Amino acid sequence: MRKAFMALSLLFILAGCNDREKVATYSMTDNVQNQQEVEKLLKEDDAIEQANLLVFEDELFVAMQLKPFKKWNREKIEKDWKKKLEDKFSDSKVNVSADFKMFWESTKLMEENNQKKMLKELHELKKLAKEET
Repeated sequence: MRKAFMALSLLFILAGCNDREKVATYSMTDNVQNQQEVEKLLKEDDAIEQANLLVFEDELFVAMQLKPFKKWNREKIEKDWKKKLEDKFSDSKVNVSADFKMFWESTKLMEENNQKKMLKELHELKKLAKEET
């Protein structure tokens, strides 16, 4: 009985740790429809563990964290998402990155309160995303 209780407790603890939101969004625009469409697309993809979506006037910045075995196809997934979003939102500039550092930096950026500083840091993030090492 005690072993069953311990196993059940462990399952509840592990299930509680998986309470993360899959897509976090920060928007500085009134166009909520586009934002919701992108969120829906990101949530439906099973390769994505978590994603940050930053929406500005005419820009979409998506930083995603992929599931462990999907990381081998990171460049292909980035290219596919970029093409998919550019086709769907042709009037917006689209930046997509599956690099963990971009995901981490975008998470910190979403917590920023100063919008001018945020825009400056977003510009730096975009330059960093284009950089290939």
